[in-house]
Amino acid sequence: MGILDRVKQVAGEAAEVAKKGASQVQAKVEQTQVRKRADDAARELGYLVYREREVYREREQGTAPGGEIDRLVGEIKAAEDELDRLRRQEAAQGAGAVTGAVEGPDAPTPAPGQAAEEATGE
Repeated sequence: MGILDRVKQVAGEAAEVAKKGASQVQAKVEQTQVRKRADDAARELGYLVYREREVYREREQGTAPGGEIDRLVGEIKAAEDELDRLRRQEAAQGAGAVTGAVEGPDAPTPAPGQAAEEATGE
Protein backbone atom coordinates (compact mmCIF):
# COMPACT_ATOMS: atom_id res chain seq x y z
CA MET A 1 0.00 0.00 0.00
CA GLY A 2 1.43 3.33 -1.03
CA ILE A 3 1.71 6.29 1.25
CA LEU A 4 -0.94 8.17 -0.72
CA ASP A 5 -3.39 5.28 -0.24
CA ARG A 6 -2.66 5.24 3.49
CA VAL A 7 -3.21 9.02 3.72
CA LYS A 8 -6.57 8.63 1.93
CA GLN A 9 -7.57 5.84 4.31
CA VAL A 10 -6.64 7.85 7.41
CA ALA A 11 -8.46 10.91 6.03
CA GLY A 12 -11.56 8.81 5.41
CA GLU A 13 -11.46 7.41 8.93
CA ALA A 14 -11.00 10.91 10.37
CA ALA A 15 -14.00 12.15 8.36
CA GLU A 16 -16.14 9.30 9.72
CA VAL A 17 -15.09 10.06 13.30
CA ALA A 18 -15.86 13.77 12.74
CA LYS A 19 -19.29 12.90 11.32
CA LYS A 20 -20.11 10.74 14.37
CA GLY A 21 -18.89 13.52 16.69
CA ALA A 22 -21.03 16.11 14.90
CA SER A 23 -24.04 13.81 15.21
CA GLN A 24 -23.46 13.46 18.95
CA VAL A 25 -23.06 17.22 19.37
CA GLN A 26 -26.34 17.77 17.50
CA ALA A 27 -28.06 15.25 19.78
CA LYS A 28 -26.72 17.04 22.87
CA VAL A 29 -27.86 20.42 21.50
CA GLU A 30 -31.34 19.01 20.89
CA GLN A 31 -31.46 17.54 24.40
CA THR A 32 -30.31 20.86 25.87
CA GLN A 33 -33.04 22.74 23.99
CA VAL A 34 -35.71 20.32 25.23
CA ARG A 35 -34.32 20.55 28.77
CA LYS A 36 -34.53 24.37 28.58
CA ARG A 37 -38.19 24.18 27.53
CA ALA A 38 -38.93 21.90 30.49
CA ASP A 39 -36.98 24.15 32.88
CA ASP A 40 -38.80 27.26 31.62
CA ALA A 41 -42.17 25.58 32.10
CA ALA A 42 -41.17 24.35 35.56
CA ARG A 43 -40.06 27.84 36.60
CA GLU A 44 -43.32 29.34 35.31
CA LEU A 45 -45.27 26.60 37.09
CA GLY A 46 -43.49 27.41 40.34
CA TYR A 47 -44.39 31.08 40.03
CA LEU A 48 -48.02 30.22 39.28
CA VAL A 49 -48.30 27.97 42.30
CA TYR A 50 -46.65 30.64 44.44
CA ARG A 51 -49.03 33.34 43.19
CA GLU A 52 -52.00 31.03 43.68
CA ARG A 53 -51.05 30.42 47.30
CA GLU A 54 -50.39 34.11 47.96
CA VAL A 55 -53.64 35.25 46.32
CA TYR A 56 -55.80 32.87 48.29
CA ARG A 57 -53.87 33.31 51.49
CA GLU A 58 -54.33 37.06 51.48
CA ARG A 59 -57.87 36.82 50.07
CA GLU A 60 -57.08 38.98 47.08
CA GLN A 61 -59.18 38.83 43.96
CA GLY A 62 -58.26 36.54 41.12
CA THR A 63 -59.14 33.23 39.60
CA ALA A 64 -57.38 30.00 40.36
CA PRO A 65 -54.76 29.29 37.69
CA GLY A 66 -55.53 25.56 37.74
CA GLY A 67 -55.93 25.30 33.96
CA GLU A 68 -52.62 27.06 33.41
CA ILE A 69 -50.94 24.77 35.95
CA ASP A 70 -52.30 21.73 34.11
CA ARG A 71 -50.97 23.11 30.80
CA LEU A 72 -47.50 23.66 32.26
CA VAL A 73 -47.43 20.22 33.87
CA GLY A 74 -48.34 18.80 30.45
CA GLU A 75 -45.50 20.77 28.83
CA ILE A 76 -43.01 19.47 31.37
CA LYS A 77 -44.25 15.89 30.90
CA ALA A 78 -44.02 16.18 27.10
CA ALA A 79 -40.47 17.59 27.34
CA GLU A 80 -39.41 14.82 29.75
CA ASP A 81 -40.87 12.19 27.39
CA GLU A 82 -39.02 13.76 24.45
CA LEU A 83 -35.77 13.81 26.44
CA ASP A 84 -36.19 10.12 27.24
CA ARG A 85 -36.77 9.40 23.54
CA LEU A 86 -33.69 11.42 22.55
CA ARG A 87 -31.55 9.65 25.14
CA ARG A 88 -32.71 6.22 23.95
CA GLN A 89 -32.07 7.25 20.34
CA GLU A 90 -28.59 8.52 21.26
CA ALA A 91 -27.82 5.31 23.14
CA ALA A 92 -28.93 3.22 20.16
CA GLN A 93 -26.79 5.26 17.79
CA GLY A 94 -23.93 5.57 20.24
CA ALA A 95 -22.88 1.94 20.18
CA GLY A 96 -19.26 2.19 19.09
CA ALA A 97 -19.43 5.96 18.51
CA VAL A 98 -16.94 8.48 19.81
CA THR A 99 -17.90 9.68 23.27
CA GLY A 100 -18.30 13.41 23.65
CA ALA A 101 -20.55 13.88 26.62
CA VAL A 102 -21.17 17.43 27.66
CA GLU A 103 -19.88 18.01 31.14
CA GLY A 104 -19.03 20.99 33.26
CA PRO A 105 -20.85 24.29 33.61
CA ASP A 106 -22.44 24.08 30.14
CA ALA A 107 -23.93 20.63 30.74
CA PRO A 108 -27.73 20.40 30.68
CA THR A 109 -29.33 20.31 34.09
CA PRO A 110 -30.87 16.98 35.08
CA ALA A 111 -34.60 16.68 35.61
CA PRO A 112 -35.81 16.88 39.20
CA GLY A 113 -35.02 13.55 40.81
CA GLN A 114 -32.89 12.44 37.86
CA ALA A 115 -29.58 12.81 39.69
CA ALA A 116 -30.82 10.57 42.49
CA GLU A 117 -32.07 7.98 40.00
CA GLU A 118 -28.74 7.95 38.16
CA ALA A 119 -26.80 7.66 41.41
CA THR A 120 -28.84 4.65 42.51
CA GLY A 121 -28.87 3.11 39.04
CA GLU A 122 -32.65 3.09 38.79
